[in-house]
Amino acid sequence: MHDSAVSAPASFVVASLPVVESARLMSGSREIVIQHAGQSYRLRVTRANKLILTK
Repeated sequence: MHDSAVSAPASFVVASLPVVESARLMSGSREIVIQHAGQSYRLRVTRANKLILTK
């Protein structure tokens, strides 16, 4: 049986989502706390300038 579902190209999916610049989100800080569904998550910028989200 052949699945007829077709995946959209990654560039199309990303282009259709809201975009928030990390600098604006972080507001000059290296770490922030994001509240989601009653839980706290830490978003931080590493020394290698990567983003890490932890619970």
